[in-house]
Amino acid sequence: MLESTHVRSYAKINWTLEVLFRREDGFHEIRTVYQTVSLYDRVRITLTPGSIEVACDNRDVPCDETNLAYRAAAVLRDAAGVTAGARIEIEKRIPVGAGLGGGSSNAASALRGLLRLWSIDVSRDDLQRVAAGLGSDVPFFLVGGTAVGTGRGEVVCPVGQIKVENILLANPGVQVSTAGVYASLSRLTGRAPESNIPFNLFAAEGISELPLAARNDLEQAASAAHPEIAEVKRRLISLGATRALMSGSGATVFGVFDKSETCMRARSELIASGYWAERVRTVDREEFQRTVFDLPPG
Repeated sequence: MLESTHVRSYAKINWTLEVLFRREDGFHEIRTVYQTVSLYDRVRITLTPGSIEVACDNRDVPCDETNLAYRAAAVLRDAAGVTAGARIEIEKRIPVGAGLGGGSSNAASALRGLLRLWSIDVSRDDLQRVAAGLGSDVPFFLVGGTAVGTGRGEVVCPVGQIKVENILLANPGVQVSTAGVYASLSRLTGRAPESNIPFNLFAAEGISELPLAARNDLEQAASAAHPEIAEVKRRLISLGATRALMSGSGATVFGVFDKSETCMRARSELIASGYWAERVRTVDREEFQRTVFDLPPG
């Protein structure tokens, strides 16, 4: 039996995020295109006699029962009737509350690692249901690559993959309330707005055009509450990005660049101005599945 395992907990961006209508259950129906990128947290999970513990090197991350990775472990243990415990240690590289899915990714990583450590055999559908109960983005992090998310985002369908080598993530250092952003979308009255992103863009022959056609319906509301987001987007465009868009509910904005030199120069300038900035590339499903348990030392 394994005593411990290490998991890469990848970040994501949203190539597009359309808020379609408010549902009867109070949630919003969305259509989004998720994408895993090369930035990741390191998660180490160690078998323990019976308790579940979480430790993290970032003080902004709660390490109690409210932590999503803790909840993932507790739900999985109850569902599988396991008596063993685990210590989950998270080394954060993904900014907290930044629209990059760090907490959801950590939860999915905990599920995957604990399936190994606790020797649990569950079907893919059952695992997806557990993940969906934890959060809207968690099921995506069991799939990776490029995928369309519908419903609350938890219904995940892999699509033709987008490959981009030069993406710059930039964050102004503010945390956005996802609930607050959705609450400010007063235009949502129950009817779906007209979409400007045709379904044929999700087909294999059109998916490569999506980064230039995408939109984020939460961006305007988030920027109204946090003008720093709009400023980051403006800076990315002025520094040579061909397209810039807020990811998720923010506050991270990603810029797509044609050349690595331009991307790295923009990164240096943003860091010098006090922003967090990181150059990443897309990670496809094959690489995602192949490397999730393949952590380099250090």
